[in-house]
Amino acid sequence: MALILNAWYVAAWPHEVSAEKLLSRTICALPMVFFRDAQGKASALEDRCCHREMPLSQGWMESCTVRCGYHGMRFDGAGQCVEIPGQEFIPPGAKVIAYPVVERHGWIWVWPGDASRADPKLIPEMFARNDHPDWTSVGGTTYVRGHYELISDNLLDLTHETFIHRESLGNQAVIDHPIEVEHTDSTVTVQRWMFNHEPAPFWKRNLFLKLGRDVPADRWQIINFAPPANIVLDVGVAPTGMGAREGNRGAGCEGCNLNAITPETEDSTWYFWAFARRFQREDEALSKKLIEQVAGIFEQDRVAIEGVHETMKRNRGRPVIHLIADKGQNLARRMVEGVAENEAANR
Repeated sequence: MALILNAWYVAAWPHEVSAEKLLSRTICALPMVFFRDAQGKASALEDRCCHREMPLSQGWMESCTVRCGYHGMRFDGAGQCVEIPGQEFIPPGAKVIAYPVVERHGWIWVWPGDASRADPKLIPEMFARNDHPDWTSVGGTTYVRGHYELISDNLLDLTHETFIHRESLGNQAVIDHPIEVEHTDSTVTVQRWMFNHEPAPFWKRNLFLKLGRDVPADRWQIINFAPPANIVLDVGVAPTGMGAREGNRGAGCEGCNLNAITPETEDSTWYFWAFARRFQREDEALSKKLIEQVAGIFEQDRVAIEGVHETMKRNRGRPVIHLIADKGQNLARRMVEGVAENEAANR
């Protein structure tokens, strides 16, 4: 299935893009270079000079423009050539593709498709907690040598926590409690509630930090998906019987796992993730520990996903079975397939 181009994808964290140095990154099989102008506005150009097709990433930043490292042509953030060494006349066609870029929700987003359709309002609001004043968020990037939908599969079926993450997120309660699945034409929601149980190690540590004692807990996993691969998990634990399912979660630890999944190619993915929380928000030591813990969890996922990807490539067309817990990911895959087919039909 072809990659979906008419969509907003996270391309970088804000600190990765500067006016001093080019950032080279491939998004949806399109090599790009990212940089900032004198006002701090981020831009993205195709990684190709229009003269002899030298990658612009092999050039450098100069006066907030990109200097091609081959014959010295210089391009601004709109992709227009502003200087050609050795001649004053700049041909009208001396320009490169500039991709729409928006900085929002703590990330830099790029639209690799038809620029006329790049409405910033389409950037998913589900990621607002990444830089919301009522939440403290930490995050990172995991590079995965696997198809981007395999990451969606992983996040939409958390049954694997009991096995892959048995020392952090997983315990028997995860598989003992069934999922509930809802969907619209453009979203899928999978939720699992676990009542009156001993929390998994990750949540037990954080709940103990808040309460100073061990208590039985109610745990929630509410997974929201929107194509192509935007997934936010509302997660957490609260002391049993405090009304967490009804929305009374302040007595516990309320978290939010944000996942912006960006295809690099058909076989590789930039996985931008963050963990936002509403407990112990000022605890910097906890923030550092959470980065390590969550990164370690996603590293386990990376190993699994890359193993699945390689096996699937060796067994193209070979049938697999589906389980009840696959309902959310199967709905999501059909939704993505529909978006891709619609985009192909309207090119």
